[in-house]
Amino acid sequence: MKKNIITIWSRNLLIIMVVMVAASSCKNRKKAMDVTDPQEAAEMVEEQLTEEREAIEPEEEIVENPEKRVAVYEPTLSERLDGSFAMIAGAASVSQANAQIDRALQMFSNDGAPVLVIFYRSDGQEDYDEPTTISKYLHYLKDTKNNKASVEEMVMDGNGKIKELVLKKN
Repeated sequence: MKKNIITIWSRNLLIIMVVMVAASSCKNRKKAMDVTDPQEAAEMVEEQLTEEREAIEPEEEIVENPEKRVAVYEPTLSERLDGSFAMIAGAASVSQANAQIDRALQMFSNDGAPVLVIFYRSDGQEDYDEPTTISKYLHYLKDTKNNKASVEEMVMDGNGKIKELVLKKN
């Protein structure tokens, strides 16, 4: 019996608190004051709180198996370009190298994009090989099968494509 009284008392206290919160709410004060049944007031306040939470919190995607989510590393543009250079130089056949050249050229604004290769650097001074174009450089890699340079700097155009490239010899 004593347990029943405590349960009823705590439920009524909760309802009174909810009604007080609803009554003190600025935008819904009049609605809450019009309600005479505490149960109805509690339901109305709960609905309003749910609506406010939904408006504030964006819906999250429900993932059935979160264990299966795996972080995937996405290489940067310079890493992709270095990888393309290595694949062109290490291609088993001319046709494979040409296919890799075509894929690599898609990263550039045009096949005449200038390429500078730094072959010496000391005390802030840099010495460059003769300037070339990306198309000529990629075909050079294919012919010599020698990739001894990596990306140092890239200049991008408005479309996110490379319009100038600086390489450094390793």
